[in-house]
Amino acid sequence: MTLLWIVRILLILLALYLFLIAPNLFHRKLCAKQLTSHAYAHRGLYDNARGVPENSLPAFERAVRAGYGIELDVRETRDHVLVVHHDETLERSCGDKRRVCDVPLAELQQLELFKTGEHIPTFDEVLSLVNGQVPLIVELKTDFYNHALPQAVHQRLSQYSGVYCIESFDPFAVRWYRKNARSVVRGQLSFMPPLKDKPFKEKLRRIALGYLLIDFLGRPDFIAYGYKTDANISFRIVANIFRPLLAAWTVCDQETYRELQQYYDIQIFERFRAQ
Repeated sequence: MTLLWIVRILLILLALYLFLIAPNLFHRKLCAKQLTSHAYAHRGLYDNARGVPENSLPAFERAVRAGYGIELDVRETRDHVLVVHHDETLERSCGDKRRVCDVPLAELQQLELFKTGEHIPTFDEVLSLVNGQVPLIVELKTDFYNHALPQAVHQRLSQYSGVYCIESFDPFAVRWYRKNARSVVRGQLSFMPPLKDKPFKEKLRRIALGYLLIDFLGRPDFIAYGYKTDANISFRIVANIFRPLLAAWTVCDQETYRELQQYYDIQIFERFRAQ
């Protein structure tokens, strides 16, 4: 094989790599207008230990009063009602080992969040409470290839007059928005997860996610990255060459918040009040 052919092959591989990791290049101004004016309270301005649980109506009300944007998580119940809850199961928040998707709404709302007396809210309840007062980052909690959740969330948000965007770890959920609701600002959630003791297939999935090799599916308008794991070549190339909006998660102290302001356009925070 001649040197020329080696160079050609390397250039083809480089072009393929850049194709895979490239975000949307044409939506930045709209993203900036909608998203960068606020810091975002992670799961609301919550304090589990003081009776204001994460992803609860009191946590969202506190965030609104403080003028923060809100990041929240949406799932479906067994009877296909949209609710706001982070974990796949109810064990950590409610002491119930069932999955949210296996429980009907009526049973779900009988459970207490972190023994506070508060309950898991529906997505409708949260939207009614916020009512456009602050912007929302709506994370879609879905299994890969599940188009039902993005479709249901979009149907509900299309009737909402406030500012919002969507994000997901699932690139197929982001892709659904790319194909069916291109005007909605969409973000790819990612980080470099640990690979030790994971099955081979899971390692490949995590590598593809962490190195942003799945961006070609959804062509996200912004990248929401776990800032503690952002020292990898793909993130650096995307950040410095393609220059989409960048969101850092999850920031837990004021000093880090100030340090990250020079690198990230948006910050999602918890356990303190960002200033």
